[in-house]
Amino acid sequence: MEQKIRAILFYLAVITFFILLPFILLYSFGYKLDLNRFRIAKTGLIYVKSIPDGANVFLNGKNLKKATPLSIEGLMPGEYKLLLELEAYYPWQQTVSVFSGKTTYLDSIVLFTRSPHLDKVNTLDLDNFYIFPFDKEYAYCISDTRNAIYKVRLNSKEHEADLLCDQLDLPADVKELFLSQDKNKLFFFRNNRLEVIYLPTEKLDYQQTKINNFSIIETARIAYAFWYSDSGRIIVGTDKEIKIYELLGQGKSNTISVLELHDNRPRAFYDYEEDTLYFTDVQKGADGKWHRGLYRLDVGKKSLISFIRDIEDNIKP
Repeated sequence: MEQKIRAILFYLAVITFFILLPFILLYSFGYKLDLNRFRIAKTGLIYVKSIPDGANVFLNGKNLKKATPLSIEGLMPGEYKLLLELEAYYPWQQTVSVFSGKTTYLDSIVLFTRSPHLDKVNTLDLDNFYIFPFDKEYAYCISDTRNAIYKVRLNSKEHEADLLCDQLDLPADVKELFLSQDKNKLFFFRNNRLEVIYLPTEKLDYQQTKINNFSIIETARIAYAFWYSDSGRIIVGTDKEIKIYELLGQGKSNTISVLELHDNRPRAFYDYEEDTLYFTDVQKGADGKWHRGLYRLDVGKKSLISFIRDIEDNIKP
């Protein structure tokens, strides 16, 4: 009797093993039974990394009691609510999709502190400021009275502002200043007028340099303007044409009219490394119709010199 019971138990164990074996193998290969849909599905996982590390992770409201970085494995395909919490930081949450047999990477989560560091750069009362990509050590600030421009070192603890120029009358609708690559000149424009302001240097103060300040007055509205890479010329685009102004000092300049324009809503971008102007304009196509398109004008040193020579050759008697 005892031997028969043992045999029955043995066969039951064998049968149970073979019944469970497929499920064991499926589980080992990342498959699970989807109870919502009553089918076998391959699981996915979520990889979570935060800056800084060490955030507590909650999945669908359940505290996993693990901290970032971590991989959450064995997840059925679907959407999950993920929450990260770290003391002294704002929580981060998002609905995350998990896909069958794939990893969802969340490896660039940034947690922001509840007590950010705030540092005052200077004590100047200002109306506006500008930081230029080739001179990121300083901010150029317009005073609140709009009659002076200051230069402020951004990483200094002294909070001092150096006066560059004063006795100005900057219009309230001037939105932007343009600094030359040599950092010795600024210009701003509004409507049909562009003002060039020379800045003090190690050898010359503002009183000595401001004799070079001058105005460019166009007959049409100025839509855009850019410094040429050598800081000695300005490229000006109006509603009617593109011009190049060569600055000669003492309020003088040479002017070249490059191209006639027809666009009443122009846009432009200038590549300073290549001295190339990209702009929109309306030009007549091969079909005889006018089309608004994107154009490229190469005004690099080689092409500019050859361009000027072509003009000179054409005007010779």
